Amino acid sequence: MKIIYELIHPSLRINKLFAFILLVLLTYGCGNEESTPVTDISEGTVKEEEKEKVVLTLPDLGNSDAESYYNFGIDIIKKGDFDLAVLAWNKAVEIDPTMVKAYNYMGRAYYTQGMMEEAITAYKKAVEIDPTHPDVHINLGIAFRYNGMIDEAIEEYNKALEINPFSAIAFDEIGNALAKQEKYNEAIQAYKQAITFNPEYPEPHNHLGVVYLLKGRSKEASAAFKSFEKLKAAKNAKLPKGMQH
Repeated sequence: MKIIYELIHPSLRINKLFAFILLVLLTYGCGNEESTPVTDISEGTVKEEEKEKVVLTLPDLGNSDAESYYNFGIDIIKKGDFDLAVLAWNKAVEIDPTMVKAYNYMGRAYYTQGMMEEAITAYKKAVEIDPTHPDVHINLGIAFRYNGMIDEAIEEYNKALEINPFSAIAFDEIGNALAKQEKYNEAIQAYKQAITFNPEYPEPHNHLGVVYLLKGRSKEASAAFKSFEKLKAAKNAKLPKGMQH
């Protein structure tokens, strides 16, 4: 999750407690594990809900066409149908067990639903099939981090850097993991390395600003957040209308 700068820019009158809250948002995300109150549901209501359950059915795209099921999953996830998309990608890897991109999309879908164990399983399969691609290690590392497995996350990021020593994303994610461990000085160095390798990548500036706040370095935090705003605006300006955020 990205920290929105407008929440903290006006005067940077933010104490360390608020900065800590920002770091929690950075490392855990928002609302993935909200507790649900226990509700007494009558037997009749349960039966009624069971009647309303829809049985998911994939279209018949052939028993040997993994690519078609993969593409169907891509199309259907854009419409918000998570379950059917995952079913399609499972069908794709059933036909072609080496289809890394299907496992990657499954991992991403599970991740967005807060289903970290399932995301880790899918990403692990992608790494097992193609350990030579840095992105699969980064994806697995991010899932590990959100699941509280920080050492495992850093290990995957380092594997990504062994393949691509200039990966700004990998260094940014190492910074996030180190910040979670409250190793703020090391996190700052990782974020700075990410910025060195890709000065136009906005996220490390934002994350760097948060850590500066935690260390009470408000002036440097302000500069980092301003850089983030500027780079984010430039990035959005290059996107097609409707995709800007």
